[in-house]
Amino acid sequence: MAPNVLANGALLVDETVRRDAELFIERAHDRNVTQGSLTLDDGTTLQLDRKLAELVQFVIRGLPSGTVSVHAVPAEMTSTTAASVLGVSRPTLMKMVKDDLLASHKVGAHHRFKHTDVADLAEVRRAARLEAFTELRELDEALE
Repeated sequence: MAPNVLANGALLVDETVRRDAELFIERAHDRNVTQGSLTLDDGTTLQLDRKLAELVQFVIRGLPSGTVSVHAVPAEMTSTTAASVLGVSRPTLMKMVKDDLLASHKVGAHHRFKHTDVADLAEVRRAARLEAFTELRELDEALE
């Protein structure tokens, strides 16, 4: 176990690393990381896919305030967790199930959702919001 990792898995970060994170954020401004690479101790470089690069960015952006918390998501989640991931209410989530926008299965009387299905829907919703925003911005520019 690395010296900065506690027994519960938490990572202790000193002020130097927090300042480095602030400098990264300052240089990146409002731009987002879409890819990255890591160099291993033997000199080998590994590329990060988009999701891992986004995770690294999330951690870096949270370091200055000290509010970073990363948890592994189970392969299967409850309706409350799925609704939280999607940023919707539980009744809205259940409407999505009824409208066949999101697959679920029942365990007893309770709905359960595959993490991959919820993540896929979250990405579709994010892309739709981005597209709508872009169209709105283009319309705004055309009206000027």
